[in-house]
Amino acid sequence: MNFLPDFCSVRMLLVVFFLAELLAFLLTLAADTSALGFLSEFGIRSLLALWIALMSAAALCWLGKRLARGSDFFAGLAAFSIIQLISALVCWLVVDALPKANLLLPLVSPAHKTEFYWRTVGISSLVSLAVLRYLFVLHQWQRQVEAQAAASLDALQARMRPHFLFNSLNTIASLTRIQPGLAEELIEDLAELIRASMRVDQARLIRVDEEIKLVNLYLAIEFHRLDERLKVSWDIDDLPRDALLPPLSLQPVVENAVYHGVEPDPKGGEIVIRGAWGLGGIVLSVRNTLPPDGAYRQRKGNQVAMDNLAARIAGCFAGNGHVKRYRKEGSYYVDIMIPYQIKS
Repeated sequence: MNFLPDFCSVRMLLVVFFLAELLAFLLTLAADTSALGFLSEFGIRSLLALWIALMSAAALCWLGKRLARGSDFFAGLAAFSIIQLISALVCWLVVDALPKANLLLPLVSPAHKTEFYWRTVGISSLVSLAVLRYLFVLHQWQRQVEAQAAASLDALQARMRPHFLFNSLNTIASLTRIQPGLAEELIEDLAELIRASMRVDQARLIRVDEEIKLVNLYLAIEFHRLDERLKVSWDIDDLPRDALLPPLSLQPVVENAVYHGVEPDPKGGEIVIRGAWGLGGIVLSVRNTLPPDGAYRQRKGNQVAMDNLAARIAGCFAGNGHVKRYRKEGSYYVDIMIPYQIKS
């Protein structure tokens, strides 16, 4: 893809329209006002500018797919040439080809037709060069921003991946002497969890059902460790399983709920995982009970993990994804709100 935008889009047509009107206004403002008056001259120049601008946009729209196959230089040269040919064609139509309907006769006398041609094509050349240069620089900037965003997302993703691994290894290490059989089972569960996470590791976005599988594998490890103290319920009947989200999005939230809500409480706690689809998109909510104030403790690194998750969600969905965290009625909530996207 080269730097030329989609001239078939309504947004681009509106931009072309307003640029043509602005150019006509500035040219009329800079010219000596004739007997026609400012508004009449502006209307004539506006009509000429719109013919050139909209016909050029139509031509670039029609040739868009062919121009997209070429390099930036080829596309820019072709677009510039097309605009100048259309500018000359419009001048010929309104001055020579349609003399009886010549709306420009009040501004262009027969003795100044050649000068009018050169002036119109010259202004068109300067304006089109400036616009094409702006589009090229904007395209380069957008590519740089996208590359930086992709690198940032990869870095955040890399910081999220070992999070559950280190905590699981610490759990296994604490059980190797007192419960070696249970430690062996946990190692097998952890190996399956790592294999599953590596399968989805190559994708920037995965299906919700794949993320749910990762969560269940992680919870299997914690069920071995916490036994009846950990209670988990799911309410995801209304959640479309083909929706896409970044890998390891829900699992760190559930892990955070285990280590902050369930484990510090001597009586254990409950985690409720809900998912629903509405007009605003997909909402994944994790609620966990909180331990008594004296038993609550903050583990180092979990806040960073949640901040990383919020940055990944926002980056993967261009600012349309959000993570909301809050306390309410003795429970802690984490809501992940993302648009409903599926694999094309």
